[in-house]
Amino acid sequence: MNGENQLTFALWMMTLHLIAGTGKFRAQLEPKEVVKHVGESLELVCTALDCPSEATFTWKTLQDFPVGGAMKSNQMTSRKTYNHIMTEDEKTVVCQVDCGGIKEQRTTKIKVYSFPSDPVISRKNDLTLMCTVRSVYTSEMFQLCWLLGDNVLSDKEETFDGVKDVSSEYTLSEEYLGKNITCRGVLNLNGIPEGQMVRSVTAQYGPAFFTISSNTTVKVGERLELRCDADGKSNITWRKLGKSEVLSRDKVTVIENVTWSDAGVYECEASTELASRRSTVGVTIQGPPNVPKLRLSHAGNPRAGDNVTITCDSDSVPPAQLTISWASLTQVEKHSSFVSIKIPSIQLKHSGLYFCEAKNEFGSKRSSINITVQAPPRNSTVLVYPSAQVMEAQNITVHCSTVSFPPASIILMREADEFEFRSPNGNFHLFNLKSEDKGTYMVNFTNELGYEVQTFELIIKGPPNVPKLRLSHAGNPRAGDYVTITCDSDSVHPVQLTISGGLNKVEKHSSSVSINIPSIQLKDSGLYFCNAKNELGSKRSSINITVQAPPRNSTVLVYPSAQVMEAQNITVHCSTVSFPPASIILMREADGFQEFRSTNGTFHLFNLKLEDKGTYMVNFTNELGYEVQTFDLIIKEQTPITAILTKTMVPAVSSMSLLTAAALLLRHLRRTKRNSGDFNLGKALDM
Repeated sequence: MNGENQLTFALWMMTLHLIAGTGKFRAQLEPKEVVKHVGESLELVCTALDCPSEATFTWKTLQDFPVGGAMKSNQMTSRKTYNHIMTEDEKTVVCQVDCGGIKEQRTTKIKVYSFPSDPVISRKNDLTLMCTVRSVYTSEMFQLCWLLGDNVLSDKEETFDGVKDVSSEYTLSEEYLGKNITCRGVLNLNGIPEGQMVRSVTAQYGPAFFTISSNTTVKVGERLELRCDADGKSNITWRKLGKSEVLSRDKVTVIENVTWSDAGVYECEASTELASRRSTVGVTIQGPPNVPKLRLSHAGNPRAGDNVTITCDSDSVPPAQLTISWASLTQVEKHSSFVSIKIPSIQLKHSGLYFCEAKNEFGSKRSSINITVQAPPRNSTVLVYPSAQVMEAQNITVHCSTVSFPPASIILMREADEFEFRSPNGNFHLFNLKSEDKGTYMVNFTNELGYEVQTFELIIKGPPNVPKLRLSHAGNPRAGDYVTITCDSDSVHPVQLTISGGLNKVEKHSSSVSINIPSIQLKDSGLYFCNAKNELGSKRSSINITVQAPPRNSTVLVYPSAQVMEAQNITVHCSTVSFPPASIILMREADGFQEFRSTNGTFHLFNLKLEDKGTYMVNFTNELGYEVQTFDLIIKEQTPITAILTKTMVPAVSSMSLLTAAALLLRHLRRTKRNSGDFNLGKALDM
């Protein structure tokens, strides 16, 4: 069951209960309908009539929500008091009375409105008025309208969800000036006191009549009097058009001792609170001409080649005869407010002082203007003394000049390094010249309007510079690479270049010479020279070339043989061709490639046993590659005969040799480092 059904059911049960009662108890709520202005006070009185016991009172809305205000109850009466009623208090209020379990309720509807003050008319702009009513509220419709007499000009209806200001705009035409305009607000709500339902305000829209002086002419130094009049409710304001300040607030404005600056159009404004009327009067001043104004068509000084107009203006009344003159210019005259001359393509020669004279029947005045023609650098020259071709250690002077205004800054620089030299007078002195000072030089003539550049070649004679030797490879070349060795010389005069090194030699009369080695080899490693020579001397440079190659042409020699008897010793001598030098590693396949190293490629294997036989590999390796050689070691078992031979051969060895061999053998057996090249295979292979 929803809330509405529950409320209906409760009211129905309460009615049945009351019908079943005595019929004497009843509730009463006063007043039954309330219309109150926002902020007013209100008291609601709820009474339990003919209740034999003490009654209980409950105040709420139809939706069972609590209501505002203060409650004060006694045995038979409850009062709900609002000190300052608000728009949110606008609702239907329920008073429920419980008399010994018998309940009865009564309702009253509170209506709230706000209409505290009359409308206010204000001016939004010259023709538009604004009518505003402050703090309005009603649950019904509010109407705000404009009237001219009894004729309604415009009306507006407004609805509310809270207290707010209501405004209406109306734009009138000048035909309404001087007439009364009314703004009226109407609050359509029953129960409002009659004096508070309608409020209005009426005001005059602008002056009813308006007059002003006619156009007038006065002479410089005379008295000027201007008149303006309107009805008595208007405020008068005099202004001169083009200026914001007020000249006067009187109906008559006076200017004593007028000057040229007083000529112009004057405006009189007659205004009321809601509108104003304006009218103008022209004032003409006569007298001798003012100082004429000479103006140039350009802002600032003109540039050479510009089309220039020189204008002279005079605002004198009556008009003056204007004359423009210049030292080399034909005089130009004209009876007008201005005169001008045109120079189609102004040049530096047109610089100078120009005059303008203005003359009429009251007198004459003169003014002048100085014109300075600007031009970028042009017709620039560069002279080198004694010559642009000199010997080393000589001095030269570079003299530079140009035509320009403003004066140009002059900068000398060399293209190769762009190092700048500056001179205030255009003269540059270069001392003790060296061969590296040769090259193309630029002279830059610059001012704020542009620049011009002149160049010259400085040739310095002398022996050649140290030639530059270059290799076509970064770093050392590898065997088989195609290599070019180049020698360059930047000597001014032709030189004879010679490259030599190894089996190669090339000579050439040129600035560059080169040697091509199609497939460089280790044999081509070495020092290469380049000699640069001319009639004034020679210079030499060198470069060291180291050719890199992986191991190749590797050899392995076994002494005395790769077939030996048990207990014999052998020496394995290994060599290869490579750079960088190769590391040499000896290993046997049978025992998992255990490695033996030697710094010189020689390995000594002592006291060989049968288990030392097998295939051996020698690995030659550097950072460029490797090569592998193999040999088979064959060890024969000793027979009694070979043992006897061995025993009989031993005494034949001198005692010193035996002692030496024994010491060497003991020394090899005790070594723990494996890079010596001496190995006891029986022990080494067991490790």
